[in-house]
Amino acid sequence: MDEENKRKNILDLQFQKYLIYASTAIIIAFTYVIGLVIAFLSKQIRLEGFSSIMVVFFISFGVLGACSIIFLKSRFHLKRIPIVLKGL
Repeated sequence: MDEENKRKNILDLQFQKYLIYASTAIIIAFTYVIGLVIAFLSKQIRLEGFSSIMVVFFISFGVLGACSIIFLKSRFHLKRIPIVLKGL
């Protein structure tokens, strides 16, 4: 019985960890998009040449891609943990 409680506590801690990862990824992506929109509206970023467009594109792709990967991996683990708990 004690081993089952330890296993449940570990799974609970993993659930909390992946929940924090997912919410942090969403917050970072949302903050980045809002900052980018504000920078465009205030004309801090001007897309006049091909090179400036590509720089913004690659930075955006990197930030949003990393956030998406972290979110999707966390979501996978969050879906799996309740299934494992039901098996205990």
